[in-house]
Amino acid sequence: MIDRGILLNAFQPAAEVDDPERFAGRGQQVRQLADSLHSNGSVPLIFGDRGLGKSSLALQVRRIAMGDVELLAHLKAERLALPEASAYLTFAVTCTDSTQTFADLLQALVNAAESIDNVPDSKTVGTSQLVDRTTRKKLTLKVFEFESSKKYQVESARLSYQDLNLEEKLVQLCELLTATYGQPVLFVIDEIDRMGDTTGLASFLKAFSSQYLKFLLVGIAGSVADLLGDHQSLERRLIPVRVPLMTQVELGQIVTKAQSYLGANQIDITFSERAIIALARIAAGFPWFVHVLGQQALVDADARGDTMIHTQDISRAASSIVSNTFAQQFSDIYQMAVRDSSRRETVLRAFARWTDADIPTGEVYRVLERLGVDGGSTYRSHLCRPEHGSVLFVPTFQRRGLVRFRNEMFKAYVRMRPSIYEGVAEQVDLAWDQR
Repeated sequence: MIDRGILLNAFQPAAEVDDPERFAGRGQQVRQLADSLHSNGSVPLIFGDRGLGKSSLALQVRRIAMGDVELLAHLKAERLALPEASAYLTFAVTCTDSTQTFADLLQALVNAAESIDNVPDSKTVGTSQLVDRTTRKKLTLKVFEFESSKKYQVESARLSYQDLNLEEKLVQLCELLTATYGQPVLFVIDEIDRMGDTTGLASFLKAFSSQYLKFLLVGIAGSVADLLGDHQSLERRLIPVRVPLMTQVELGQIVTKAQSYLGANQIDITFSERAIIALARIAAGFPWFVHVLGQQALVDADARGDTMIHTQDISRAASSIVSNTFAQQFSDIYQMAVRDSSRRETVLRAFARWTDADIPTGEVYRVLERLGVDGGSTYRSHLCRPEHGSVLFVPTFQRRGLVRFRNEMFKAYVRMRPSIYEGVAEQVDLAWDQR
């Protein structure tokens, strides 16, 4: 038996892979974001579906903001590198269930600004650490850094005793940081979609984004309006960068790199060309599914003693995703959506077969009629309710007759897993093929 750790590590999650080549297919997005760092008052926003590496991209932008040019050099875009004097002090704040309002977010930003932790290298940057452009000269500038840090901590402590609201406190802390370290400040705010109410955020960003203070927003959304309700006030300053689904070529490259990793560890297991194509197709643009299904296929091949993974092995891995530990959340949502109704499962799978994000209900209802399911709108309504996981929703800004999946990754999961009720998956697929 091969070391299981090596098999699993061949397909590391995208967020854990520190490889500039991973972003070769994201060159346009990287250039847009790097360019936004030069624009005074701009507010870059990274958005897109779940599981596409938005946080990883934001991490790379942080490094560029700190003066790291490795990725820009890989993309032959060194011209977008910041001058040393313009490198940012960077903080990262991740929204949680406790970050429900603009005031909650402001408090989290203030907390981050008040807690300075210098780290030894920009590539080890954490989620709430400050990194400055003197990092690489740390050995020769320890006295300077100590005095600067001490000065900042003393001055920031005074602010906490003043009668300031959170907005004023954050702005003054950032002005103090710039005065102390001689650098502008960048906040990376991740998972902004978890905020229950963003009212006030857009107007704050418009008022205080400047040459010395910048905010980079990151969140799961199909559009800017899904993240910022009052985004119109920011339109001239907002730089939205959508992270698209990966192409089949990019997904195939993940498998190729995994094979190289196995070869470097003297493990002779490879994927056939057709298996790579099948894996990229079934993943539907999401690298997470390549990681999970690729890992499963490797473990299964090792258990059988095979050295070649074929298309049927990919199909078996997809079928086994129901019991895959990493996909347990999706399995639970599926069970909640279907519950005790084979017809509701039929409707769920019929909607999932429409590959575009906007699903025309009329087209799906016609397929359901072929399957003998009357009242498709009733079951669609069920799938929009919390008691069934709210897996579907009606976009408020779209014309009538359209629905979307709340989570496109879950939509792909529905297509690949077997049905709970025997024969439902096959019947839905046949009806769509006959359509």
